[in-house]
Amino acid sequence: MSLLGKYFRGWSFRSTTPSLVPGSEVNIFVSEYDGDGVGIANVGDTRLYVEGVDPDDVGRRVRVAVTSFDETDATGRGEFREVVGESSYAG
Repeated sequence: MSLLGKYFRGWSFRSTTPSLVPGSEVNIFVSEYDGDGVGIANVGDTRLYVEGVDPDDVGRRVRVAVTSFDETDATGRGEFREVVGESSYAG
């Protein structure tokens, strides 16, 4: 194996549209609130709509159970489980 091959072994590129698996749980930051109990989280170009979020959860890191995901639109839905952290930007 060449020196360059050894250097890049194990490297991979991340997608800007990560896919989410229904039934899995993910920790994400809620970036918006639509006023109907639904928060919006953006993970790269993927958008996840989270049911059961409060307006106070915007900017917080929350655990979400993914309920559905559409690969072609890179959008999904999930259910709020719990707050797991605060944003480092929260004042």
